[in-house]
Amino acid sequence: MRVLGVNGWPGASHDGAACLVVDGEVVALAEEERFTRNKHAYGEAPLNAAAHCLAEGGFTLDDIDVVAHGWDLPKLFGDRGLDWFADDADALEHLLPKALFPRSLDPRLTFVNHHIAHAASAYHLSGRDRGAILVLDGQGEDVSTTLAVGIDGEIKTLRSHTPGWSLGYFYAAVCEYAGLGADAAGKMMGLASYGTPQDLTFGGALDFTDEDFTVGVVPPDLRSTGSTDEETATIRHWLRHLEKVLPDAPNRSVRRFDPRVGRYTKVTDRDPFEYRDIAATAQAALERAVMALVRGLLRESGETTLLVAGGVGFNATLNGKLMRMPEVQDLFVQPLAGDQGVSLGAAVWCAAQEGDRIRPMEGSVAWGPQWDADAIRRVLEASGTAYTEPADIAAATADVLAAGGVAGWFQGRAEGGPRALGHRSMVAVPNPEGTRDRVNVRIKDREAWRPFAPSMQEEAAEALIGTTTPLPYMIVTTPVTEAGAAVMPAVVHSDRTTRPQTVSAEVDPLYHRLIGEVGGHTGTPVVLNTSFNGRDEPVVCSPRDALATFHRLPMDALAIGPFLVRRPDGAVGEAGA
Repeated sequence: MRVLGVNGWPGASHDGAACLVVDGEVVALAEEERFTRNKHAYGEAPLNAAAHCLAEGGFTLDDIDVVAHGWDLPKLFGDRGLDWFADDADALEHLLPKALFPRSLDPRLTFVNHHIAHAASAYHLSGRDRGAILVLDGQGEDVSTTLAVGIDGEIKTLRSHTPGWSLGYFYAAVCEYAGLGADAAGKMMGLASYGTPQDLTFGGALDFTDEDFTVGVVPPDLRSTGSTDEETATIRHWLRHLEKVLPDAPNRSVRRFDPRVGRYTKVTDRDPFEYRDIAATAQAALERAVMALVRGLLRESGETTLLVAGGVGFNATLNGKLMRMPEVQDLFVQPLAGDQGVSLGAAVWCAAQEGDRIRPMEGSVAWGPQWDADAIRRVLEASGTAYTEPADIAAATADVLAAGGVAGWFQGRAEGGPRALGHRSMVAVPNPEGTRDRVNVRIKDREAWRPFAPSMQEEAAEALIGTTTPLPYMIVTTPVTEAGAAVMPAVVHSDRTTRPQTVSAEVDPLYHRLIGEVGGHTGTPVVLNTSFNGRDEPVVCSPRDALATFHRLPMDALAIGPFLVRRPDGAVGEAGA
């Protein structure tokens, strides 16, 4: 069976994406933001992403059996009194117009419940026959939290919370209060490690039991009018309450034109770092609520395997706590935990319903576009960029890093998700500690307190983070060992944890070899890895993206396919000094 999974809807969505699943195997996946260069692709249909997936499979829409959307949009619109299409043909034309996707016959269009799509992305691709499933995000059609169980290929929902009691919206409200912006959960997770938690109830707004939580400031049956979600209303309830109970006033922001960058940027009244205790409190409250949910879910389901999806699943600090819960014997967090992942979940859910056996994930989410050496060479020459073609790109790049340089690493197929995992990465030696400040402030133009993550050969994991458990997706935090703290201080958070990626020679031989070559210079096979992008822009996708970002940001080198590009003066380590 051939299924094109999609997320994104013209004018009413975020994180649009498309995925192609053929006979139960993921063939391609891409996010719309990577092509349009609009971060999160707000309100964009996944036109480019779908076209990529079809091209990767060698198909047109005539060859597709089902287009599966990761939201039940007819229900969502119908429940809210909003206009919907007369039939599926009109809806499909609105989503994937024939002018761009010629076809003689429409494939079947299926709308999958949003939380079922999230649950399917975790369960069907985890490789586990059974497990307890926890979905946490802002909201789906009419729920924000779903507790379910997957057994023998079937997903059964046990219970849920409504959108007003969304932990995702609670966290977003605190992000907004701190001046980070409601969509900056990753920033606040990093900021939280510098603070000290205070009152986890936020003045009685939250209440915790051993197996659940309640919210006292948002009506559980809250329903917005004229809108497809409760985000704005829920956050407004939270902000009004936070202003009453927190010692610090909200960190107001305005947009001002910045001549330095030539566009409007957000400016806050105060440095968000001053809100680190509030961030730490929100993080601790989130952890307490979710760990209570997990205890109840595991008791009710009788399972010891926990499978997690939904946007809150990107909270690596929380995931690390879940992994170390005594009740959790096995944890799988879908690395495409956000709404880009429901394109994947909707596709595998439909395929499984039709009897296809789903091939589980095997340590990589590199299902996006790729360019061969000839195509990259043409881009380099057309741009007039000087380059060399070393005999061994991994060894040549390691030489740059060992000399103190920071390099872009553009290899193979693009990854999905917000975290580069060795295909569209920016890499450096994670020692000395000052490397973190250089990459944060001078190269990526972001807050100095933002943490970085290490990519390490899996053979070195036990010495650096004290575990041999494969952690290929950079989706959980772990404590570091004494030896790890000594050799990679630039990626150790203030709470003595890190968010590691363990790299397998079998799954990613070239990246594994780069890290090994660095280890030959430094004695430890580990690199600092951050996404290859500038501030407030998506991760690079194409060779043109990579070159533009390299020329704009003061990195020292770019390893793009088999070619190495250096700064014109060749001054390694000086570009961002």
